[in-house]
Amino acid sequence: MKNPVKAVVFDLDGTLYLSGRPYPGAVDAVNQVAKRVPVYYLSNNTSKSPVFYENRLKVMGLPLAEDSIISALYLSLDEIHARKIKNVFFFANPEVYEWFAAQDPSLNLRPSVEETELVLVAYHNSFDYRELCELSFRVQRGIPFWVTHTDFVCPDERGPVPDIGSFMALLKTAYGVEPEMSFGKPNPAMLSGLLKLYRPDEILFVGDRLYTDFELAKRSGCRFVLPLCGESKMQDVEKLDVKPEFIVNNVSEIDFNAFLEGKK
Repeated sequence: MKNPVKAVVFDLDGTLYLSGRPYPGAVDAVNQVAKRVPVYYLSNNTSKSPVFYENRLKVMGLPLAEDSIISALYLSLDEIHARKIKNVFFFANPEVYEWFAAQDPSLNLRPSVEETELVLVAYHNSFDYRELCELSFRVQRGIPFWVTHTDFVCPDERGPVPDIGSFMALLKTAYGVEPEMSFGKPNPAMLSGLLKLYRPDEILFVGDRLYTDFELAKRSGCRFVLPLCGESKMQDVEKLDVKPEFIVNNVSEIDFNAFLEGKK
């Protein structure tokens, strides 16, 4: 017998839904789990604010509590406060920019190159070339450069699209620079709040990516299930030296009762 799972964390894109459309049975499965233990949602996608995801999940009929959304945006803001930084060039979609500004109106998120203390890059999928140049003018001067996460691509129903990892490759090719800090998966800090409440083996994480989701589970010591409905396929798993203990086709196939009762 293993310790019963006391909290379940779900990745979003590629795990519960794709391009905003839930996978069959996923919503029902999550609702059944939420009747027994707290559920949380963790995503590296910072193209939208936590408020957007709250509204999306509500529309889908997924259960939500006040602290259900775990976002790298919160972690990056905490670190900015800890270091007492005020002039942050924030490379982000307008909706995310406005959300971030509302969290701390004292921040200057459009400083001049000379004023900039920090460059923070979120998953920005609406920028134009001039905005990319403004980003480059700062990183090439050696101004500290952080990213919310390092995913190379983001899942889309038409195929993977470039994410922050691709932007990082562009900046490294052009200027030889790399970010000093990344907050999203597989950084165990993403689960730091839950690890204050539960033992690692009392947390079950469900995610579709090996290099972010599975890696986060390994680094944090929590339980893990890999659904193959998203990015990772069996041929990717077979290349690993250490493989996920539990693999399913989709979330609706997971025997959550067995985890919650300590039988898995």
